[in-house]
Amino acid sequence: MKKLIIAATLAALAMTSAAMAAPIRDPQPGDLKANANYGFDQKEGGRSAKSRLTGGDVTYVLSNHWDIQYVNNYTKGDNDTKGDNDNKINENYLVGNYRFTPYLSAFAGGSYVKTETYNTTKSYGYQVGLKGQIPLAARWQGFASVGVGDDVNTYEVGVGYDITPNWDAHVKYRSSSVDVDNYDDDVKGWQVGMGYKF
Repeated sequence: MKKLIIAATLAALAMTSAAMAAPIRDPQPGDLKANANYGFDQKEGGRSAKSRLTGGDVTYVLSNHWDIQYVNNYTKGDNDTKGDNDNKINENYLVGNYRFTPYLSAFAGGSYVKTETYNTTKSYGYQVGLKGQIPLAARWQGFASVGVGDDVNTYEVGVGYDITPNWDAHVKYRSSSVDVDNYDDDVKGWQVGMGYKF
């Protein structure tokens, strides 16, 4: 019951305010992992953005080479003194990942970006890219990804630490170049987080 509550909490955090974080080490078919991140030292355009729960992902391993992943990154700018009209950029991705090796994979899928600035815009598109991970020590791993799409180009780089076989912690730097109808700017900054593999 305790695992179910933890799983539901992490999945809800990732689904509602979740970006790729430390990937699954030695993925096996049936593995499910959820990550939730807290963003700090964030920038939205040339302005600062709020430090808040801002990123994460949920990954399900389908086979030895394939998995499916939902990613969401939500940034709230700090451009209004009252906080009523802060810019909000909500990036959502549903992608399939194909692992060429334990260290390199390619991904492709759909994107949905909602920007709330002086008006609200919703945009559907695609993103393709590469992800990599490499063991650095017994419990440490490095990871990075780059994605290109019609609405958003992203990259991130980070390091993860396995606390237990199921729990890990990570820190990463993430940048998105968002270009939709009413918004053309960069969203970037540092994120720390936790992940749990079921």
